[in-house]
Amino acid sequence: MKFTLTLSAILVIIGLGQAHQFANFGKGPLHEDFQDFLDLLPLEKISNIVEDYWNNDPELKAAIEYVFTSGLLKDFYTEYEAIPQVIEYFNYLQKEGIDIYSAINEINKILDIKELVPPRMSYTNSTIQKRTGGIAGYYKDLFATLPLDKIIHLYAQKLKTSLAFVRYINEIKSNNYQQIVNKVYEIKSFKIMNNGLKSKGVNTEISEDIMYIVFGLNVPSN
Repeated sequence: MKFTLTLSAILVIIGLGQAHQFANFGKGPLHEDFQDFLDLLPLEKISNIVEDYWNNDPELKAAIEYVFTSGLLKDFYTEYEAIPQVIEYFNYLQKEGIDIYSAINEINKILDIKELVPPRMSYTNSTIQKRTGGIAGYYKDLFATLPLDKIIHLYAQKLKTSLAFVRYINEIKSNNYQQIVNKVYEIKSFKIMNNGLKSKGVNTEISEDIMYIVFGLNVPSN
């Protein structure tokens, strides 16, 4: 189904693709840093959870159907990609060797959104666990698979050893990215989806707290 294809593409963007089977998403030091983090993810477990929920959880299936049939996701991406700071951020990633435009345009094609034109530049077998159930349970089950101790350790090591990763973190901590956060929280379709998650018991404050603790980013108050 169309919404399943789109969500699959989105999962690639956020890093849930098979590590090293998506080696063509870029090249260079930052790409290798990202790949090191992807290698830590228990991808088979995550894939099983995602497939199980998408196929069998009625609450999540209804939410996905609503997001696509209502046009909320298309509206969100259209407004998100119109934010100048977002394009600046994409250009930064592209310059650092992350082929972000190809990934974003895969989503745009499925959502019938005009494709973005990248700037011209050179590149510097497990069984499925028992479902908790519901949208809140979906996020809880996925989060439980993450090896947080290894991710934190690798994050610290990258800050000590990788100039490309340090530059990336500085970009995330910049005023440009803070403006992206501010403008995303102003998008009507994002507010609807975010409030919908909250109404289903998803603790969205966790991601907001992480953004502040790790990157110093402030989420606008309602």
